[in-house]
Amino acid sequence: MNMFVSGPLMFRELIQAITGKPFVGQAGLLHGYAQFMIKDEGQSAMIPFPDRAVDGVVYRDIDEDSLARIDAFQGNRFEREEVTVEGEDGAWVEASAYCLKLRRRKLLSTQAWDEDDYRESTLKKDIAACRK
Repeated sequence: MNMFVSGPLMFRELIQAITGKPFVGQAGLLHGYAQFMIKDEGQSAMIPFPDRAVDGVVYRDIDEDSLARIDAFQGNRFEREEVTVEGEDGAWVEASAYCLKLRRRKLLSTQAWDEDDYRESTLKKDIAACRK
């Protein structure tokens, strides 16, 4: 299975901490979605949003065990949706993506997720939490 991820899951070191495997990703762009911060957290969430697009990463050939571990990391606020992603080479890729469940949308702020801020403030904590 191919997986399109945005936000924290774009970091290879976090995916490896979650799954125990060194997946290599390819940049991708998901049209028709937007990414926002979750209120009072360093995490982000994607939702369908016309006329917007989300930069992210496509991990290919995710095995069932790794997928179960990523699902557990994401928790019950998210659901996987089947999407079509524009790869960095211009080719279109079918993938699954984690989107915030409709009933959880009140958790979102209007603030965009900041990759650099996450890297500096939260990434190491998330990796450490996965290794416990």
